[in-house]
Amino acid sequence: MIVFKVKYTPGTNYNQTINQATETTVKYAGAQEFLQDLKARKIDNPTITTANSKTKSIIKTGKLIDNKSFPVSIHFIETTSSDGKSPIPNGTIIYGACSLEKFPSLDSISGTLSDDIKKVLLQTMQKSFSQMDFPEQKVRVGETFSRQTPLTLPIAGINLEISITTTYKLINVKSNSAMFDISQVYTFKSTIKDYDVKVTGTGKGNLIYDIDYHFYKRYQIDTDMMLNMKLDKLDLGLNSKSRFVQSVTITKG
Repeated sequence: MIVFKVKYTPGTNYNQTINQATETTVKYAGAQEFLQDLKARKIDNPTITTANSKTKSIIKTGKLIDNKSFPVSIHFIETTSSDGKSPIPNGTIIYGACSLEKFPSLDSISGTLSDDIKKVLLQTMQKSFSQMDFPEQKVRVGETFSRQTPLTLPIAGINLEISITTTYKLINVKSNSAMFDISQVYTFKSTIKDYDVKVTGTGKGNLIYDIDYHFYKRYQIDTDMMLNMKLDKLDLGLNSKSRFVQSVTITKG
């Protein structure tokens, strides 16, 4: 049996690389005049878009202070995306504080970003930590545990509420590493008046957990989501396939 609890520890460096890739296909059907308008505006049907990004960063934690908290900083080494832009300038640093039982609380950013962008980046990074905050789990090989997370998807001026159930199954334990299989199911929660909307989705992946450091060595998830929406003069079909891979090398600071 292992105790699964993702958390940061004092005096540690987390060298992290995140790769993300998404392919989205949107297909339109409906009134001929609408389809002709798409053609006149040179909008492909179906429309296929792809996006890729890579982020390299180092999360550094300092010494424990009064047995309560410790400083944390996130150093962005390199960020690239398929559109040729750098979403976060190299050298940007985010600062905050962490405790032994809670994830970091971020409070400031150094670098060349505008104040508005800094505010959005702080919120985004804080949200990413909340998604990693699992209740402590005692797990044996072959056992599973699950968690639910909400997703809001804005489509055609409507916010679609979706619940994602992620199930982790402990496959084996070798030395200091625990290997989990991951499966996901998307459940559509919204009731949309006057429109027929269907959303389905699944995900599969794996997780390697460092038992001593209480953190991921690797987290990979591949997802496939389908959406179908019937509007007044239009049927909209959307398929989104994505891959998220997080690799972390952990060392003492």
